[in-house]
Amino acid sequence: MAKVKEQLKKILEDIAIKENYLLHKIDIKPISSGGANYTTELYLATISEGLKPDINIFAKAAILNEDARKNNDFLGRVYEIEAKFYSEVAVNFERLYKKCKVPEEDRLFIPKCYGHILVPYEEILLLDNLEAKGFQNFDRMKTFNWDYASTAITQLAKFHALGLALRDENPHEFKRIVDNFKFDFNENKEMMDSFLKIALENGCESLDDDHKVRLHKFFADTKNIETLMTSWAADDTFLIHGDYRPSSLMHRRRNGKLEIVPLDYQTLRGGNPVGDLMHFVFSGSDEEFRRLHYQRLMDHYFTQLTLALKQLNVDVEKMYPRATFEADLVKLRSLGLFLGLMITGIVTVAPEEAPVIDGDFSTMQVKPNQLATERINGIVKDYVRWGVL
Repeated sequence: MAKVKEQLKKILEDIAIKENYLLHKIDIKPISSGGANYTTELYLATISEGLKPDINIFAKAAILNEDARKNNDFLGRVYEIEAKFYSEVAVNFERLYKKCKVPEEDRLFIPKCYGHILVPYEEILLLDNLEAKGFQNFDRMKTFNWDYASTAITQLAKFHALGLALRDENPHEFKRIVDNFKFDFNENKEMMDSFLKIALENGCESLDDDHKVRLHKFFADTKNIETLMTSWAADDTFLIHGDYRPSSLMHRRRNGKLEIVPLDYQTLRGGNPVGDLMHFVFSGSDEEFRRLHYQRLMDHYFTQLTLALKQLNVDVEKMYPRATFEADLVKLRSLGLFLGLMITGIVTVAPEEAPVIDGDFSTMQVKPNQLATERINGIVKDYVRWGVL
């Protein structure tokens, strides 16, 4: 931690000079993610000088050790991916918005990036501290309501629309970006299989016998998993977030309106947009929310995607017709079951019981607590009702 603070201070000194804070004071303090972050140490920093407004910065410093990186190739790339999002992808997005004269209030909110270091094992990313602007994290122990979910999905639609607009304008640039962020499920298949096996064992402990049998039968058919993974990852139609859940978002209410900002672009890659939708729905909702709002939320997404593309002068029927979206929802519906089993225990873990990534990623599993157990039971019931199990 001492070395990180020293590095941070040097970067902050450069930022202060660049921003013309010549007689400045710098304050750095570590903060906890409360079990929501597993790859970085988090810091808040302030650059202050007299009557000038403070510069508030949020810093993420790498903590993954050599074993974690060696055993999980994709983890070693997460810092580079997020840095490239802010230095390359976000720049393209801003250019598209300016080109199409999209009003500021209708744009995807992307925090200012003050810079980054990509020296292996010493990676640091510095962003605008949104907490200082009144944003806060969602309580991951709670289920989101319609207001939160619909607002978050509106932002996801804006993000997806920007990727499609870039692909429409410059297919070669889009392909270059997607190729930089590729995640090969085949290369990571052994790790994924191990992770799923443990998650399945943990998730089944609280299920009744009928649901256990149904779940094991579904996952015993390797075609179900292979087809699902291929459909999710092999489709480079969209640039997807890859980890779109409440822990990757911040929100505030201003003038009575809820505002949400997506963050944590460490798993950015090409893929099918339904992956992001399933990730969001099954990481922060319960059975009752899905019974009341699942289809409504899917409809809301496509409506917002259509509107966002229209502002970018792109025809949704040309890039992603409604019929294709509906077919993808059917084809990838089981992804919610897969993701629900994989992440529910981790999403709901108490801060003091949060695992540490040390070596094989599959060891990151945790025993489901009462909340996780309730959510897993609800997910399985959904898939029985939908005729998947």
